[in-house]
Amino acid sequence: MVYPFAWARRSPLKYLVLCMLREKPMTGMDIIKEFEKTTLGFWRPSPGTIYPLLKLLEKEGFIYHEEKDGRKLYRLTEKGEEVAKEVAVILPARTLEDVADRFESLTSYLQDYVAEYGSLPEDVKHRLRTVIKELEKIVGEK
Repeated sequence: MVYPFAWARRSPLKYLVLCMLREKPMTGMDIIKEFEKTTLGFWRPSPGTIYPLLKLLEKEGFIYHEEKDGRKLYRLTEKGEEVAKEVAVILPARTLEDVADRFESLTSYLQDYVAEYGSLPEDVKHRLRTVIKELEKIVGEK
């Protein structure tokens, strides 16, 4: 389990790359371009930063690569997917899939809270009911 914000004290770049690979398989150059796009051109990591990081992530079992057209296409392993999913909860949502994952994680958190303390505080229950009503409208349930 990744504890919230503990990852930031280590290499945040490592976790950002895992989150990018969660969206789709990418080459090292794709990752560099994605960082540049995400930061609106303000930052473009060097190949000397990204490729050693990819090698490390592969060695640690978070990713693997396949050769395709002479290029390495990186994908998450099950271990990498698990870490990326946990970290994605505290990063800004980039896709609807990220939003759905956050709701699942937050639901698990609330279940753990109720199991530990018996119930949620009334003000939190009220706020959650309001959110649930809005979500039901969005998904067309009511």
